[in-house]
Amino acid sequence: MQSAAIQDERKLLTWSGNLEDFRPPATPAAAAWLAEPGLLTERLRACCKGRQGLTVVSEREAPLAAAESALLQAPGNAAFVREIELTCDGRPWVFAQSLIPLATLARHRWLSTLGDAALGERLAAVPGLKRGPLEFARLTPGVALFHRALRDTVNPPAELWARRSWFAIDGHRLLVQEVFLPGALR
Repeated sequence: MQSAAIQDERKLLTWSGNLEDFRPPATPAAAAWLAEPGLLTERLRACCKGRQGLTVVSEREAPLAAAESALLQAPGNAAFVREIELTCDGRPWVFAQSLIPLATLARHRWLSTLGDAALGERLAAVPGLKRGPLEFARLTPGVALFHRALRDTVNPPAELWARRSWFAIDGHRLLVQEVFLPGALR
């Protein structure tokens, strides 16, 4: 029954390829992070006065919503889900969730053994990697990704901003969703 609830919550989330579709618009700080064309780990290193870090939050198998399965062109409806937090000087700035269909994982086993390595940096080194367009979303309470990103937060904000993009390795897709936490938008 829990998987049906997860899929219902995912349906509440609307993604758009155009940041200007949102009213009210993203703040300038949020828009700058959302539109960042490069690796977030590199931008985070440049912003941190001290130390940039990565913490693995969760790694598990979970169902894919129908829209995610279609976007990933994945047979089946399950994925390996890796969730991490990127931190700046010990404070969480970005929550990232990677959805790796089991068919993609079967061909690229290294995707499940990243440990504390950043997926983006590993993907950047893959020859012939293809990246889909960035899509953006405003996250609010009631959306599963909002609650996953703020799972330990006592006083959550009214909204968060996220972006996502698919990547293809030899034609096998995975999806990376990045949520910008309040620490990054100060």
